[in-house]
Parts: sequence; C-alpha cells; structure tokens
Amino acid sequence: MDTREITDEIHWEELADTVDAPLSQRWLYGEAAKRIGRDARRFVISDARRPVALAQVLHRPILGAKISVALRGPLFLNAAPDKATEQAVVQSLRAALPFGLKLMSPDSRLPGTLGRLGLTPAPEVVELDLRPPLSDMRLGLNGKWRNALKKAEKSDLHVTRLAPSPSVLRPYLLLEKHQQAQRHYRGLPPEFALALQDVAPKSLRLFEVDDAFMLFILHGTSATYQIGHTGPRGRAAAR
Repeated sequence: MDTREITDEIHWEELADTVDAPLSQRWLYGEAAKRIGRDARRFVISDARRPVALAQVLHRPILGAKISVALRGPLFLNAAPDKATEQAVVQSLRAALPFGLKLMSPDSRLPGTLGRLGLTPAPEVVELDLRPPLSDMRLGLNGKWRNALKKAEKSDLHVTRLAPSPSVLRPYLLLEKHQQAQRHYRGLPPEFALALQDVAPKSLRLFEVDDAFMLFILHGTSATYQIGHTGPRGRAAAR
C-alpha cells in the first residue's frame, strides 16, 4: 500500500463523493478545524496506484507530540474490503502520520490496533436517503412521526429560511451551548458553526419555525443535521 497526501480540494471532493463521505471527512470540515487551532491533512491510500481508501486526519499538538484523529475514517472505496486490505490500509496510514497518539473512529470496526491504542468504537449514525419520492418517504415513516407531520402541516406554522450570517447564528449557538450543559451531552462546539460559516457560508442552511430552529450543513452529495432547539411553543405544537 502507498499513502500520499492530497492538497487539491477538487480532487479530494471527487473521491469523497464516490463514498458519500460524512461531514468529518469533507474538505470544509478540515478547513473549519484549522480556524480553531487544529491542523488537517488528507490522505489517499492506494494499491498499485489504485485508490483503496481515503482519510482526513486532524492533528493537535500536546506535550511535544501530536494527537492524530480520523473521525469516521478511513473510508474505503470498496464497500466491503477484506480484512487483509483493511489491515494494510491502517498500517500504511499509520506510517504516514507524525509521532504521537493515533486514533480512528471508522464507520465499521477495523481489525488490529493503531499504534498502542485500539481503534475507537464505531459512532452511532442515522442516515436518511432523500432521493426517493416524498410520497414513498412518508409511507416509510413511523406512524407516530407521520401523524405529527400531518398535524404540523395543518397548523399555522411557517418555516422561514434565514441567512446564516455570524450575527444571526450567535443567538442560536448560545441556545445550543446552554442545551448541551443542561442535558449533559457533548457535540461539536457550537462555535464550530461559525468556523464553517467563515470557510463555506453557502453550505449552511438555517431554518426557523416559531421558537424552534435547525441548522444543516451541506457537503458534496449529503447534508448533516448540525444543531437544533425547540422552545415551549414548539414542543406544545408537536403534541
């Protein structure tokens, strides 16, 4: 296996599109990470010049060494690589990374270890295919969700799309920070949305309904739900 770094955005995104890469493996994510003090490098791992996998790795210096993290990576261009290929890709990528801790959280658990640490468990992810007709998607909804959707459609609620400028985003990010502290969960720092806005403002989609909002990030062939909040009126409307 041969691992080389990719520094061209178009080339990286073309490869990322072939596997519907998640947000954490997209170019804009790495560029946003740089805005908050991380370094981002992108690698393609090839076998006889044939691309086999790709991985965007974030680096953070600590005590003279570096922590290298590939979130939801590496991504394999073949949906079902054999174990030998998986191991070879991990070993090749490990050799290309700087000295320090090396962590991965791939979508499927890979065999072996990366350095002295075992690979982190696969993250829990929900993905929704938006390509089918809306009528088919409605039929596939759980009955409870379908009834809630019908109720919302009959209400006087109106969805407003907002231009996600920094000044518009900040109040929503404060709500998210408060919600994380109140409900004791961790996600990307709300400030990361400001970094994404700085890097790729056209990728953000912000929607508001009464006292509720949702923020999505568009990246290549996909979109990721980033943060959201529902106030008392929104919760009452959903009952």
